[in-house]
Amino acid sequence: MYIDFDDVNKCNFVKATFTTKELDMSLLDDRKKLCKDLNFNFDNLTYNKQVHGNDVTIVGVNNIGNIEEADGIITNIADVPIMVFVADCVSIAFIDIENKVIGCAHAGWRGTYKEISSIIINKMKTIFKSKVENIKCIIGPAIGSCCYEVSYDLVEKFNTKFTNSNESLYIIKDEKYYLDLFKINEFILMKNGIKRENIFNSNLCTYCNENTFHSYRRENTTSKRMAMVMQIL
Repeated sequence: MYIDFDDVNKCNFVKATFTTKELDMSLLDDRKKLCKDLNFNFDNLTYNKQVHGNDVTIVGVNNIGNIEEADGIITNIADVPIMVFVADCVSIAFIDIENKVIGCAHAGWRGTYKEISSIIINKMKTIFKSKVENIKCIIGPAIGSCCYEVSYDLVEKFNTKFTNSNESLYIIKDEKYYLDLFKINEFILMKNGIKRENIFNSNLCTYCNENTFHSYRRENTTSKRMAMVMQIL
């Protein structure tokens, strides 16, 4: 029901988890169940209305539980779970192990292209005085390059923007193009100074793993969602 990242982040002050298709996080009852199962504070659960952009919400004592139009969320307040919804898009967790700050990003191709991870890292640095060498990142399950067929124009759009990448950002199969959102988001994190050893990439494809994950593409634009959820304990 949950993929826990305790062995990855190895931080006793935060818990990060990713839900499977046994729950539909678009449903209130399933969000309550998650919080009960993981001992998260449901009353403080905070998430955004996601719009495929790169705006980031800072959660302080005065806006806990508010729903804003944004695709990133950051807090340094204990007992406040933060969450992003996904069903093929990339979710990324950020953990400042020194200053005890956490963040989440929802990054489909638009959010990835707009570098929402760069925005989150910069806000953690400027607002919370985080140092990039102290930030650990977890990339959750998402549609992989094995399945994420896109147009040639979209591939070229990414190639033009990320010309400094030393790796191919896509693969070609049977004259079709498949974008690698995992690899692109890794590149963005490292471009911002995140150490390679501080990036955990699940590399789990939501489209391939039909028994484990919902998939927007596979399930014909399903409304069902998984979520990356984090809380400072």
